[in-house]
Amino acid sequence: MTMAVIFTVAPARAEGFELTPVLGYRIGGEVDDEISGEKLELDEAATFGLIFGFPLDYQSVVEVEIEHQETSLQGGAVSSGQDLFDLGVTSIQAGGRYQSDHDKVKGFVAGGLGVSLFRPKGDLDGVQLDDEWAWVLSLGGGAIIPVSEKLAVRLEGRALGTFLLDSTGAFCAQGVCAVSIEGSGFLQAEFRVGLAISF
Repeated sequence: MTMAVIFTVAPARAEGFELTPVLGYRIGGEVDDEISGEKLELDEAATFGLIFGFPLDYQSVVEVEIEHQETSLQGGAVSSGQDLFDLGVTSIQAGGRYQSDHDKVKGFVAGGLGVSLFRPKGDLDGVQLDDEWAWVLSLGGGAIIPVSEKLAVRLEGRALGTFLLDSTGAFCAQGVCAVSIEGSGFLQAEFRVGLAISF
């Protein structure tokens, strides 16, 4: 009887791990350039990545994700809205997901904290621009829709805050910077879909 009570009240634990390839679309990311007085913006563009999930129980999941985007930094009115240079943005975040327990379609909230690497594909007077690092914080939610015992569709929307480590100059070459940012960060939104595979 005692053992039955223990097993009844003990929290159920989920086994294995999840692997979720995701495709998304990210918008926003506006900064003010002190050099030109323009508002610069990252072009909206597709993203792709992988989410590794480690369930603690049926509601709580630790997640680590890596995501990449190919975009460009777009100028304002002075540069006629033209792309200044292309950028590759790679983010790594660690965080978690908390989801409903009993529903077949599981609603969830999720968040993460990590770093982003901005790798410019351009130069300044023939000198390659330096990479930039930033902190990234994300928060969002969505739904997980089961397809089979081991497969589920993940639908999600997130808000992302990016905070540059160097809040004065950015994308520099030999001490001369292509952008002098007013403020230290910017906000973006992302919508993505994934196929969660449980092992």
